[in-house]
This record gives sequence, structure tokens and C-alpha cells, in this order.
Amino acid sequence: MKSLEQLWCFLAEELGTLCGVDASRDTVYVSRRCEKEGDAFLRITLPAFSKAFDTALEEGRVSSGLFVGFQRRGGLPLFLRGFLRNIFTPDGRMLDIPCVESIRAVRQLAALCGKIQGDCTLVRDRKAVEEYVKADDGCAQWDALSSPALLKELESVSRLALGWVLSPADYAVSQDRLEPKHGPGATADGLRGNAKFDMDYWPDHLDSRFPWDEWAIANPRFSEDGPNRQIPFRPAKMSLVPKTMSKPRVIVEEPTAVQYMQQGLLRVMTESIESQTTQVGFSDQGQNREMARWSSRSRRLATLDLSEASDRVTLQQARSSFSALPNLLEALLATRSDRVRLPNGLVRPVHKFASMGSATCFPVEACVFWVAILMAIRRHHRKEVSSFELTFRFLKSLEGKVRVYGDDILVPVRYLSEVYELFEELGWKINAGKSFSKSHFRESCGGDYWRGHDVTPVRVKDTIPSNFRQPEKVHSLVEFRNQLYLAGYWKTAGMIDNHLRALLNGVFPIANTEVNGLVRESCCFTGFTRATDTLHRHLTKAWVLNSPLPVNSASEHGSLIKCLTLHSLEGDHLHRSGRPLVVYKKLRWVPIGSTDGTWYGSKDML
Repeated sequence: MKSLEQLWCFLAEELGTLCGVDASRDTVYVSRRCEKEGDAFLRITLPAFSKAFDTALEEGRVSSGLFVGFQRRGGLPLFLRGFLRNIFTPDGRMLDIPCVESIRAVRQLAALCGKIQGDCTLVRDRKAVEEYVKADDGCAQWDALSSPALLKELESVSRLALGWVLSPADYAVSQDRLEPKHGPGATADGLRGNAKFDMDYWPDHLDSRFPWDEWAIANPRFSEDGPNRQIPFRPAKMSLVPKTMSKPRVIVEEPTAVQYMQQGLLRVMTESIESQTTQVGFSDQGQNREMARWSSRSRRLATLDLSEASDRVTLQQARSSFSALPNLLEALLATRSDRVRLPNGLVRPVHKFASMGSATCFPVEACVFWVAILMAIRRHHRKEVSSFELTFRFLKSLEGKVRVYGDDILVPVRYLSEVYELFEELGWKINAGKSFSKSHFRESCGGDYWRGHDVTPVRVKDTIPSNFRQPEKVHSLVEFRNQLYLAGYWKTAGMIDNHLRALLNGVFPIANTEVNGLVRESCCFTGFTRATDTLHRHLTKAWVLNSPLPVNSASEHGSLIKCLTLHSLEGDHLHRSGRPLVVYKKLRWVPIGSTDGTWYGSKDML
């Protein structure tokens, strides 16, 4: 196996066997398209086919506008027709009892290569920047034309909802009980690792609420130095990060000092909310997935996904939503960057509350979305009872029925029309291709379900490595192989095993997921080659990837701040920090075993 095309064809043959379908024509078709279009067919065209298929599941039929670019006969495309005929009638209507395995197979084959990271063309990069600017201009227009009545309604509902879940955070901010820290990402001023603790730039808008001499120095002895006021203003910096071949991810890098305080607000906000309610989450996607699985059977909850979610929450919407929390709102505004430098060097004002990359973007957008959902629910009930008012008891009754995790939203279907109407009033866009409410299909936080069955595809995250001098790609392929094995695609996993053995010089042992090394997972055996006399545990020899932290030091004052503000410090942290720049491979003995302590296998199982 040397290419994504070969991987796709082998997997198609195995899925065809599982579903009783002849996939030979599909493999020939894919080979012909890849010869003409390259990997773009697998990484751009087929993911679009997957989205069209999800739309067909939602609508219960294959409409004429779906599967553009694929030849059709009758109501179905010729590509993957054998699988599709187990799901739809020849004229495109869904069968009364569609084949779940065929649904899983179509989604697996179409979405296999959709998440491979890679650089986009300059045209696609330029389009992503233009979409960011257009969305931001839309925020400015919305704020200028916003209805006072709508903002008052937003304030009214947020006073009850956010006043309940964020009151501990508001109190913590008022008492200056924040624990700021530096995030792992890049910053607008280019500081990395330990160097972030030497903050010579402290902008005025941040100093107005968080004085430099209280938050950026270890003790008053260093207060005479002060921030370097001669440094010109530093706006946030837009950066295009590889996401998929079709579209990059637009990230805005914040100045180091701003990011430092944002991280403190992020922590206090998330802890406050998650201790009060399960309707808004930040750390556990499992609840979203479980609710989506349940609603794929009951059809009582709709799963919604927003397009450009972080880029469409306006500054005025955030102000109105947090108006009942004056201390927290003041801190959020003080840590907000109001200007951004585009890739072409142009500096422009920011009209949205925050861009992706700000530590406060995720919690603020989740809170605003939750308040909007509650507004829609109140509107629904006021159509039935004009005097209806939201109460604390009613909010508690929504536990398990409403869930917001960033822009992944679950809401009862009965409120859906009011939610759509209100979101449109607020200038937000619901991604119709990833929002489901009519059929038995649901998707949320990476979990896809049909009538309670998991139909989530296993996606390859990188191209196929040709040698072991690409350790990150080898590690990604090992993870993909193990996921395929657990999904039941054993033949394809075995084919990948043969390729990996050649890359790993024959050292690719069977072990369980607890092993810190490149191993193949098996539900049947655990192999070992020797046992330790002192620790009474079994070992196997496997390749281990080592990612040493880069050498990076701070000044004496910066090192002192780090030791005083961080709770867990390990190793040579004052001399090495930041994200690893290189990855090395090393062959070593690693412990293996099953989770219940039972040992299986022999030394011949390498």
C-alpha cells in the first residue's frame, strides 16, 4: 500500500464483502478519477459526496440537486450504487428498513480522506480571508441596525440564565481571584515557551482593568521596570492554519499579555458554568454524543451546527448577554483585541466579540448561543400562554434536553422553528448540511448515529508514509490502523500491518492501548518477549516516538513568575518549554498487558 487510492480501493472491497455488494466498478471509477484529478478527488470531491449523502438521509430521498458531478441512472448515482440500493429505492426514495451497514459503508468510503491536513491553494486561502472580513463587516452592520427590543430581550433572559451559572465567576473576577497562564499556541508578538513570561508589552486597554504591577510582576521590587511603553501598539495577528485541502482554518493570534489574562478568565468561566449546569459544556463531548445517539432513536432532539460561529457573535450581543455580570463583562472587554492584522499587512478593526484563537471566544459564544436558545423557548411558550416567564425551576427542567458545546447544539425539535427564526434575527447562519431533525440521523461532536447505531466513519488524518523518516505520519497511520481494527475492518487493518512492518523494520508487536509505543491493537492477544524480575511485569520491544521540548529560557524574573503562578512543574521546565519542533524514533522495551491484569501471548507474536 503506497497511496490513499490503494487504501480506498482495498477498504471498498472489504466493505462490499460485508454488505454483499460488488464494489469492483467503484474501485475502477475511483482509480480513473484519481488519475485525472489526483488526491483532490479523495480529499475534496468525495467529502462533498458524503455531505450530499447525509442530506439525503435527512430528507429521506435523493433529490435532483444532490451528488453534483456524479453520473446518475434513475434516482441514484452510479458511484457506490450497490450500497445505495440497500438504502434507497431505484427512484431515490428511502427504504422502509434501510441497511445500517450500507449507510456506514457509504459514509466511511466518502469521508475517509476528508480530514487530511494540507496546505490549500492561494485562491482558497484568499477566499478564507475574504469570508472572515465579510462576516466581520456583517457584525458591524448588525450592531448598527440592531433592534433595541431584541437586545432588551437578550438582556432579560441572560440575567436569569447567565446570572445563575456565572455568578461565581463574576465574584472571582471582582475579588481578583484569577489564575492567569500562558497558552500553548502562537502569539502575535512571536514569543514562545518560557519567553512568554518576559512580558515587556502590556497594552493600555488591558492595564485599565488588570494593572501591570499587580499581574505581570513577581513582587513590588520589580515595579520600577514597568512595561516598555515605547513599543508601538500590537494588534492581533491573523494566521491561516492547515485544516483540509478545501479550506484552511483562520486563527487570530493574540498578544502574549492579552492571551495570558484570557486564559485566567477561561478557567474561571468554564469551572463556574460546569459546576452549575450540564446544558453548556466545555470539557466533555461524550454527553453531546450520547444525547445524539438517543435522539437518533427517539427523534425528540435536533442537532444543529453553526457556520462561522465565532465570527458572527457581535460585540453588542456579548455586551447584552453579560450585562448582568458587570465585573466579568469589564474583564472580557479589557482582554479583547479590537484590531487585527491581516496576512496582507492591513490592520482593520474587529467588530465581532472575538475571533477563533482568543481563549474567551469559546466560552462567550457558548453562553450567547445558550441564551438565544432560551429566548426561542420562551417565545414558543408565549405563543401558547402569553404570560409565560422563564423561571429557575423551568431552566432546571431543561437538563438533558438542551446542550451547547461551542457551535454543536442539541435542542428539542418542538422549539426548532423559533430557534431558526431567532438565529436568523441575530445574524447567525445554521449549517443546513450538518443540522439534522427530520430523520433518524444525528451528528454531534464527532459522533454520527442512525437509529442508535454508530455510523461514524474512521478518517485517515495524514498521507501514507513511504519511509520511517516521517515519524509523525507513521504514528498517524498506526492510530488509523488501530481505529479500523476496532471498527471491525480487519482485512484493511491487516493490509496496513504489512506496510507498517516494512516501515518499522519488522518490529510491530501486538499490545493494548496502554502501551507507550507503536503497536497494533488486538482484541484477542497481548504479546510479550520478556518479563522483569523486579517489577513483575511483561515487556515487549517497540518503537517509541520522542518529542523533546525545545531549549527555551526566560529571564530570572520571568522564571520566578512561572514558578509562582504554575502549580505543576516537571523536569527541566526552566530551560525547555514550548511545542516540540522535531520528533525522534527510538527502539526500547515497553510494558504491555491487559487492563484486568491477565496476560496472554508468547514471544513468537512479534
